[in-house]
Amino acid sequence: MPANPALRILTSVVARSVLSSLLFSAVALAAPAIGIVTASGHFNVEGSQVWGNATLFDGTMVETSSASSELDLRNGVKVQLAAGSRARIWQNRLVLEKGTAQLTAPVSFETRVSQQAKLIRAPFKGRIAMQAAQGQTAHTGCMVYKDGHYLLQDQNTQDVIEIVGRDLPLNVGNRVEVRGGTSSARPGVAPATSVMNAASVTVVAQGGCLSVAATLDARTDIPAAAAAPAAASATPLPPTPSPSPTPAAHTGMSTGAKIGIVAAIGGGGAGAALALAGGKKSTSQ
Repeated sequence: MPANPALRILTSVVARSVLSSLLFSAVALAAPAIGIVTASGHFNVEGSQVWGNATLFDGTMVETSSASSELDLRNGVKVQLAAGSRARIWQNRLVLEKGTAQLTAPVSFETRVSQQAKLIRAPFKGRIAMQAAQGQTAHTGCMVYKDGHYLLQDQNTQDVIEIVGRDLPLNVGNRVEVRGGTSSARPGVAPATSVMNAASVTVVAQGGCLSVAATLDARTDIPAAAAAPAAASATPLPPTPSPSPTPAAHTGMSTGAKIGIVAAIGGGGAGAALALAGGKKSTSQ
């Protein structure tokens, strides 16, 4: 133990700080997520700088700097923090310490606002993560790529859905809104729990999905090697030239020879049809 009293005090303070950080990390890992926070720039979560988005737990402190942020809870509550604001949030309450925030929540959601802050309430219309529209459901969140499959983590419910449809490679790594119908097929990769046939994909925000990809052990891009086997198998083989009919001998043709020539001509027609079908390129991505 250090003999100097000041050094002993400093060592004790550092030890308590490290212990507190470890305890908070352990609690965060054990506690269930209550939502997600997203922004077009960087912000602070529990004093650590984050870019794009981060997971929220009960009692998480979020502080914005030059960019605003949006907190989306699994119960449908939304909080928009203006630049230069700081708030601590739980599943059922909010403490706004400074800055300005807009809250969309039921009346039962508790709030506490300091004198240096301003809170604006907006009408609450319930959960909108999965809304019915013309027989379809809608999910908004980050789309990522994993082992040949496209996954979307809903930013409100945190559910992971495998997406099947067109134009998906163009949207990997972005926050998107996907509309479509639920499929009865089983997901092809974990941690997806359901499959959705996408009818439309709309970009909500470019990028900002690195932390989601890390959580799902996925990617925000598609490796070049992943597309090579599919491209190779889709390339049509050159058509085999049809054999030319053998001129009939002057001494006459047997019945077998006549049947052979007819089959060769028929085979040539089939070969041409296959060649035309094989040369037709798909325009879907």
